[in-house]
Amino acid sequence: MAWIEIAALALAALAGVLGLFVFRERKARGRFQILADIAAVSDAGRPLDETLDAICAILVPDLADFCMIDVFGEDRVPRRAAVRVAPGGPPDADRGLVERMPSTPPRMVEEGSSLEPRFYERMTEYDVRGLAHDEDDYGFLRGLRMRSAITVALKARGEVTGTLTLVTAWSRRRYRRGDARFAWILAGRVALALDNSGLFADLERAERARAEIAETLQRGLLPPPLPHMPGWSVAAMYRPAGAENEVGGDFYDVFRVPGGWMLVVGDVTGRGAHAASITAVARYTLRTVAMLDDDPLVALQTLNRALLARGDTALCSLAAMTLSEDRLEPVRLAVAGHPPPLLVDGERVEEVAGSDPVLGAFADASWSIARCGVEPGQTLVVVTDGIAEAQGTEGRFGEARLHAHLGGATNPGLAVQRLEGSLHAFTEGRLEDDVAVVAIARASVPALVEGRAGEAPIALPDREGAHA
Repeated sequence: MAWIEIAALALAALAGVLGLFVFRERKARGRFQILADIAAVSDAGRPLDETLDAICAILVPDLADFCMIDVFGEDRVPRRAAVRVAPGGPPDADRGLVERMPSTPPRMVEEGSSLEPRFYERMTEYDVRGLAHDEDDYGFLRGLRMRSAITVALKARGEVTGTLTLVTAWSRRRYRRGDARFAWILAGRVALALDNSGLFADLERAERARAEIAETLQRGLLPPPLPHMPGWSVAAMYRPAGAENEVGGDFYDVFRVPGGWMLVVGDVTGRGAHAASITAVARYTLRTVAMLDDDPLVALQTLNRALLARGDTALCSLAAMTLSEDRLEPVRLAVAGHPPPLLVDGERVEEVAGSDPVLGAFADASWSIARCGVEPGQTLVVVTDGIAEAQGTEGRFGEARLHAHLGGATNPGLAVQRLEGSLHAFTEGRLEDDVAVVAIARASVPALVEGRAGEAPIALPDREGAHA
């Protein structure tokens, strides 16, 4: 019978070994799942507080009866960021843990922080008193009935940014050395989640700031209302392709020059803040030049030097024209890399100037002046390339369609209205690039008002201009 007893003992031993193996395999599988769940939380891009709460929910109760995550501020003072308590603990344990000041090991806070875990395999009264801040805190900690505890540093990108504390108590489990090693591995995943969430929060703050800056720039750089220009009728339209807080590159402006007005329509490279900065340079350079000179060539040459002086890629296409108060003077035009202005005369639409080099590209570039007489009934139209390049179900809007819709437009307001309506229908309201249109015409012959005896008649200026 001895061999039967030996066999029974062997089977019992084998069953024990198998049971231990199964236990360890399940434990390892559970820990791999914990690491995978924390990695998923890390990749979710949630706000910081939600990320830390989700991590604590993964760890409790499977790995701890309660856990705390503390983070360090710029002053390196720990603050409690998340707490999770498993069922079965003392009343108000969660509130007490949230409100108490963390018992963070000083060596984890100091510069050159130690990553060695603080490990209590068997928590003693002496250990509890060492963690307490005062007698009241000692009473609270003692009431938690802590049995084992592990505190590990959270280090990311070379800096300790906080700590994770795991504690067993009323479940009567104890941590072993292997648990402390796993907690050290776990800390790396938690630190990564903490870092990712912090970076996400930084990006959110940066994006909000960027949007606020862009919105401010948009308000400051939107085309201004058109002024009243005696002797001229004018209409304009500007439609940005992006969101309202996305600054575009198209612009137009009208301002006084000696003896009349200067009207400019331009398009700068890029979008967003970079485009806004170039637009600001263009508009205010041109306005400054206009205070001194009415020559479109001087305006182009000065702006070209200003863009080259920036030292970056700052290109601007521009059509500049001077409108004289003298009804006998033709419009003077200078075009730099811009779609040529179009003269609408009944059904006939023709280009009235060539296009010279774009601004900001060449220091030795030169431009020429074209002159265009605008007779009563004719309309001079300047558009940015966003119109011809607009895409719809039929392909590109194109120059031929542009000319066709302008043909027969008898005044600036009608020309702008036709282009806006046809472009909207063609693109179904989805613009891929900004568009701007400015149209001008000679005002109708002024009505004469009889003056008093011996006085000349008074000419009333026409206020027909429209602004979209």
